[in-house]
Amino acid sequence: MHEVKIDSLFVNFKKESFYEKVYPAKQELENYQKSIIPELINLLKNEDFIKLTNTFDLIYPGTTVYYGRGYYIPYDIDWISVRSGWLLEDLTFQDFGYQSLEVNNETLMKLVKENYYKSYLKKGTYELDWKRKTSVQKKAEIRKVLSKKAEKWWKKNQKRWNKIAAIKEALQSNNENRLRNVFQYLRNGDSKCDNLTWELYNNEIKPIIVALKKTNEYPEVQEQIELILKESVSSKLLDKSK
Repeated sequence: MHEVKIDSLFVNFKKESFYEKVYPAKQELENYQKSIIPELINLLKNEDFIKLTNTFDLIYPGTTVYYGRGYYIPYDIDWISVRSGWLLEDLTFQDFGYQSLEVNNETLMKLVKENYYKSYLKKGTYELDWKRKTSVQKKAEIRKVLSKKAEKWWKKNQKRWNKIAAIKEALQSNNENRLRNVFQYLRNGDSKCDNLTWELYNNEIKPIIVALKKTNEYPEVQEQIELILKESVSSKLLDKSK
C-alpha cells in the first residue's frame, strides 16, 4: 500500500504546478524517509525539463518576476534531476552541490537595487534577468557529475543510513549548507523522524548543538543555534509511536 502511495506522490512531484502538486508531494514524500531515497537517486539521471507553473511568489532560478518577497528555493527545480536533488538534500542533510549560486539574497538584492526599482514602483513587481546563469551544456555536465556523486554516496551508506544519524552527522559537518538545512528541519520541519523522542533529542542531539555553539563560525547558523536552544526542537518531528 505504501508503494502505491509513494508512486502517486512521485507522479505529482514531477508535475508542473508548484503549490498545487509539487510542493505538497515533496512535503509528504519526506515522511517516508529512507524508503524514497533509491527513487530519488534514480531521478537524478532524469533529464526532463518541466517548467513550473502556479509559482506565485516562489523565488528560484526559473523566476522571472519578483514581488519583493517570497518563498526562496536556491535550486533550478524546472529540471526534474535538480528537483530530486532538492528533496534528497533536504531529506538527508547532505550537500551534493545541487544548490544554485545564481539565486541568493545578495544577488537578488543587487538586481533589485541596480535595475528594477522603477519597475517595482510602476507594477509592484520586478522583471528578473539572471546574469550569472550557467550555460545549458555546462549545467547538463554538472548534473551528471552530481548524480554520480550522490549515487556513490548512497551505495556506501544505504545499509546504515537513518535520519537521526543524518542529523547528528550534519550538525558535526562544518558545512554551512548542511547546517542551514538541518537547523531549518529541527526548528521548522513538519515531516516525522523515526525514533526521535524528547529524551533522545535532549540526550544525544542537544549536546552536539551546545558544543557547536562554541565552535561555529557562520553568523546565520549561530542565530539558528541560539533560537533552537531557546525554543527546542519542533514537536512535529517526534515519533508518536515511541
